[in-house]
Amino acid sequence: MKNVRASILLFLFIMIFVYFANVSILKLCDNIENVTEEIELNIIEGKNEDAYIKSIELMDMIQTKNFITSVYISHQEVDILVTDAAKLSVYLSHNDTSEANATLHALKYNSRNMRKLQIPNLENIL
Repeated sequence: MKNVRASILLFLFIMIFVYFANVSILKLCDNIENVTEEIELNIIEGKNEDAYIKSIELMDMIQTKNFITSVYISHQEVDILVTDAAKLSVYLSHNDTSEANATLHALKYNSRNMRKLQIPNLENIL
């Protein structure tokens, strides 16, 4: 009887962790997409200094909120986001808008891909 209780408690703990980790990843992806949209608008308007400040905030946000994300999914996905955010800040500091736009779109694509992987379907399960 003790084994059954322990198994049920362990199962419930894992399910609760998966739920909160999934919500955390989805919020992180939403935040990344919102900030990249703001950065893109700043670049279009020629406000490179504001875009640079937002890119630093984006990099800090990804680095501070990636603990649960990197435990739950492959850390390579998170590392790619951090690397792209670092590239973005360098490109913006040197006023290289074409490379900054390319990196912004890579960030958006990678965050959408992370979100897509969190939706349970047959492809993700197998």
